[in-house]
Amino acid sequence: MEPAFKIPEHDLDPLEGLACALDTETTGLNPKIDRIISFGYVEIVDGRIGKTVEWFFNPGSTPIHPDALRVHGLTTEFLSDKPPIKAYLPKIIELVVEMIVCGHNLKFDLDMLDAELARHGFGPIAQYIAGVHDTMKEARKRWPGKPASLDAVCARLEIPTAHRVKHGALVDAVLCAEALLAMRRGQRSLLDLQTAPEATQAAGPGHAPAGMAPILVHMADAGEQAAHEQYLADLAASGTEPLWPDPTDPEEQDAPRPH
Repeated sequence: MEPAFKIPEHDLDPLEGLACALDTETTGLNPKIDRIISFGYVEIVDGRIGKTVEWFFNPGSTPIHPDALRVHGLTTEFLSDKPPIKAYLPKIIELVVEMIVCGHNLKFDLDMLDAELARHGFGPIAQYIAGVHDTMKEARKRWPGKPASLDAVCARLEIPTAHRVKHGALVDAVLCAEALLAMRRGQRSLLDLQTAPEATQAAGPGHAPAGMAPILVHMADAGEQAAHEQYLADLAASGTEPLWPDPTDPEEQDAPRPH
């Protein structure tokens, strides 16, 4: 099945205006025969996480593939008293209408949603939303050659995932939203600094303007710190003076910095 929605990602800013993160759990991987059995949704308004939604659905006679069951743990017994998805499709449309829809490996979820919508007489999701943004694609652009699974991205961004024993639609949608905000927080902060100098001045040095997300800072680990100290030692042994002043030397703290 072709991607449900194509739009240049650089034209979209999911932290500007209305956006959402969503995820689905399914009976399997084939949109033609498999069904959505769980839907998770997180609202994102101007870069802040809002309301969340999680629904479970009875897949009827469609069996849950053993591989899918191992991933999400949703059994036929658990879903037996849940409603069919048909009555909830208008509610899903209402949740995402005119929003930038975000997700991790989003194509799969949108293909599954399109199949369910078509099955019950609705148009494709592209008719209702403003656009899409895939956090997996963003992660691959930011860290080429690095693992881009949701677990790997969250680990890189230091987002806790200990509670994620199995995949869950809402759990994964929340993690996706948190990863999106973490990846773009520094970028957005720099944009705000450029476009709102008066807010920066009012906040004072060392403080972010009100309403602006803080810049994400990763401190050097022990190995990186040791490598840096060894570099400085090698530099001193060679007789080469560093270009930057020693922050521990009071006489050098006010020295002019090289540009």
